[in-house]
Amino acid sequence: MKTKKILAIGIIAMLVCGAGLAAVSAGNIKDQTTKENINDGESQTVNIVLRPQEDGSILTERIDISEISVPEGVEIQESWKNIEVEEQEPSEEDWAFVRSAMTDLSEEERDRLISEAKKIWEGNSTLSEKEQNEILQKLGHYIVKATEGDGGAPLWCGYPDHWYMSTKIGEIWGWVTPEHNSTLGDYCAWADDNRDQPDELVPWWGQNRHSWVVEEGDIPFPGFDNFGPASLQYYLDEAGACFVYNDVNAAYIEIGKALHYIEDLGCPFHTSSVTEQEHHEDYEMWAANHWDLLDSALDVDVYYVIDDPEEDSKLLVEFSNQFLHPIAHIMENDPDWENNATLVDYTRTLLAETEKMTLGMFKWTVIYKSFEPPVPIYDYETSYVHIDDVPCSDSMLLPIRIDHTYIGDLEIWIGWAEEQPGEYTEQKIWDREGGGADHLAINVWANGFENVHHWRLRVYDAAAGDEGEVTEFSILIG
Repeated sequence: MKTKKILAIGIIAMLVCGAGLAAVSAGNIKDQTTKENINDGESQTVNIVLRPQEDGSILTERIDISEISVPEGVEIQESWKNIEVEEQEPSEEDWAFVRSAMTDLSEEERDRLISEAKKIWEGNSTLSEKEQNEILQKLGHYIVKATEGDGGAPLWCGYPDHWYMSTKIGEIWGWVTPEHNSTLGDYCAWADDNRDQPDELVPWWGQNRHSWVVEEGDIPFPGFDNFGPASLQYYLDEAGACFVYNDVNAAYIEIGKALHYIEDLGCPFHTSSVTEQEHHEDYEMWAANHWDLLDSALDVDVYYVIDDPEEDSKLLVEFSNQFLHPIAHIMENDPDWENNATLVDYTRTLLAETEKMTLGMFKWTVIYKSFEPPVPIYDYETSYVHIDDVPCSDSMLLPIRIDHTYIGDLEIWIGWAEEQPGEYTEQKIWDREGGGADHLAINVWANGFENVHHWRLRVYDAAAGDEGEVTEFSILIG
């Protein structure tokens, strides 16, 4: 009897609890018939500015998307990876150009140096490897002198080309502070004035031509050529080290130095050693003097997603190299080449593709990502994504991307803390808006968070029947 009584009481308790749970669930579950356009594939994008106020409050303001530019990331073109490099030996005109720079040598010494260099190119030299390298090193010195002057004249003429390509970053991406964008411009020509750098790569007797020689049959000058991609990687890594120590100002100086190299590699004359170098300086001077025909080419709305700066930059080189001979042919055969429409088109294409790479290299350096994989969002559960140890800047962009079959179910907060672990201050940025759209992109422009190193995204799914995941939460340091 006692056992039956206990069992009866247990059954009654279970029924009561079950009824209570059913009542709670019924109160929370949204009537699925009211969810219109489920799985419609639509996307919504919003731009939100967060700014601390003097009274301790947080200003939250939505900005019309038409006022903000957030370029789209795209993969580097697959066709760049399958370019067949043309085999080309230097012409007599190419050798004559190098010879003209040997102003400190006698006619006999010039003839002997060029003659031996030709044998090296043809594979017929009887000199030792060391002696051949010495010949090539001398040629490297004269190529730098011939194409860039004794002091190293700015490539792409420094201004306006490098300056515009570097400072265009701040114009395209509004989250870069004006001060840091000015730093990119201030250091855009630094590499031309410091051709012995980085000294970890360039021997004390050499000079950095900011190049990568790709033509079959072409020979890089040891101590002068092929430092471009590695120099780019070196200074981007230096910038990353500055970010680790929260020195954002110093990081932007290193980025400014680095971008010069990717911009140079977009110029075809940085993809060969001797071939067509007689047109190098004339072409870059022409670009500077005709900038009104070229500058709008930098108005790109996409950037190339970078995985490995040093290796990805070589893909730009191979693309750029295709234009070397066509550009030189125009300059050699058209008496009015400075007004040649095809030359303008070629150069605009090169500038546009180089700017996409410049933007990609920049973003690769300044982005902090969550190390967590896509975070699932379940009904009536809260999902968290953290990014810790972020360097502080007066301006940052926090891109949030969510795939969910009904974004109108979601409530979203951004949280931040100066120290970790610690309590997060939070601001709600999304409150069950958007209806049945399936994709949500929120760009949070965080201004004035100079002492914040830790960020958190919190997402709550407030209704049943639809689920999704946070596919991106990252921070870009401006």
